[in-house]
Amino acid sequence: MVRTLGWRILCVGLTAAILLLALLPNDSVPQVGFGWDKLNHSAAIAVVTVLAFLSVKPYRRAASVAFWYGMSLGVLIELCQAVFTTTRSAEWGDLLADFLGAGAACCFITAIKIKKETK
Repeated sequence: MVRTLGWRILCVGLTAAILLLALLPNDSVPQVGFGWDKLNHSAAIAVVTVLAFLSVKPYRRAASVAFWYGMSLGVLIELCQAVFTTTRSAEWGDLLADFLGAGAACCFITAIKIKKETK
């Protein structure tokens, strides 16, 4: 339970940091990441998806829950950028990058689970 709580705290903290960075004006965002917006989206959502999985891991459908958590965050970011910011815009390409990041994380999780089961 303590380990799960730690993962949940990390997941919530990273989620908050991603939301904050996504909603700050473009000129006040520190230059972090990979230098390509779509790769930044994919990587951030992939990491938060893995943390979401670790947060609910005892649950039977943890990988599905984690995928939808990552995708929901991606959708929330795009909606908030469209509604609450003037220097940011919602983009379908960002949402696709989020989907690819969440999907890649779930593929990674599934591969690790299969490897553990075959040992």
